Amino acid sequence: MRGRRARAWMAVSLILVLFSLLLTGCWDNRELEERTSVVALAVDREQSQDTDAKMVKVAVQIPIPIKIAGSGGGSAGEGGKNAVKVMSATGESMADALRQLQQQLNQELFYGHTRVIAVSQDIAEEDMAGIIDAIRRTPQMRRLLWLLVTPGPAVDLLNSDPKLEQIPIVYVMDLIENGSKQGRIPDITLGHWFIDRSSTGVEPIANLIEPDKQDVKWEGLAMFHDDKMVGTLNEQESWVLMNLREEQTGGNITIVSPIIPKKKNHTDYITVHPKKVHTKTRVTPDGDTFRMTAQVELEVDVIESMGALNFTDEVTFRSVEKALTDEMNKRAKHLVEKVQKQYKVDVFSLGDKVRARCYDRFEQIPNWSEVFPKTKIDVKYSVLIRRVGMKMH
Repeated sequence: MRGRRARAWMAVSLILVLFSLLLTGCWDNRELEERTSVVALAVDREQSQDTDAKMVKVAVQIPIPIKIAGSGGGSAGEGGKNAVKVMSATGESMADALRQLQQQLNQELFYGHTRVIAVSQDIAEEDMAGIIDAIRRTPQMRRLLWLLVTPGPAVDLLNSDPKLEQIPIVYVMDLIENGSKQGRIPDITLGHWFIDRSSTGVEPIANLIEPDKQDVKWEGLAMFHDDKMVGTLNEQESWVLMNLREEQTGGNITIVSPIIPKKKNHTDYITVHPKKVHTKTRVTPDGDTFRMTAQVELEVDVIESMGALNFTDEVTFRSVEKALTDEMNKRAKHLVEKVQKQYKVDVFSLGDKVRARCYDRFEQIPNWSEVFPKTKIDVKYSVLIRRVGMKMH
């Protein structure tokens, strides 16, 4: 009898303990009204006024809810640049600058809604180690946010006002996100950057964004070695890299018409839109180094043809395909020479492919960045026209 009572009391006690755990809630919870959400963050370099030391300047873009259209409160809202506030502070490090920034606000800065981190090219070329370390140690920073590099001051991106979104930085987010869905812009999040940075078989890249007062434009890619930016790729070079690395289609291709002869002060062009890309890569040992052979099949649609080209004619059709293939092979050769000879950074993820196919040999390489410039890379394009439009001949 006593045993049954003891077991009953133990069961009741266990149930009470479990219910108490469910009622505890979050030990570190903060009310939403006590936080100031940061949607974008910019990092620049600034010279100290008192010493010769270089300081870190951090700026944040903060939405003002009462000025956002549709936010209620009896106001129609404004949207655009008037709906946000840009604040900045300077410190000896990024962490110090964030601390100085926090002292200017009556509420806690919250980075859980941050979607963009912009870094100026000056500070990216110098060293991003401290910035990346500060971001890694901030648990609120989401790995799905966009890491961007700006040729000029990064704060200009926060001050731009494209007029097409209530919150200006949302325009930048949509620019990158929609471009990545269409295959025109690489999908490079902060998490992707961290993964590539920690790998020994690939160097990280980041999207290069050029802002001004009213417009924001994607300019290409920034290439890194370790934590330093070493060079850039323009729009066309970036699209070839996307074909090889991610099998993304890239943007439109425009070439001089191979059929219509050039007229005086006039040139006819053909523009095609890539629809599908298939890349087959083969990596094999080649003496004391390796060889990578990439076969790229690019399917395109003709979207513009200046001049009277008859695409129903087999000779014309094949001539245009050959001209497009020659142009893409030319671009690929230029990209390989630029990356291997000028910057010597493996943005092709070739090291990862070598590790996957020749693991034992790769593990014996002390430093892949010294072997990569010697690796033989052959890229061969095959451009196929799938649609030529509805023009009647």
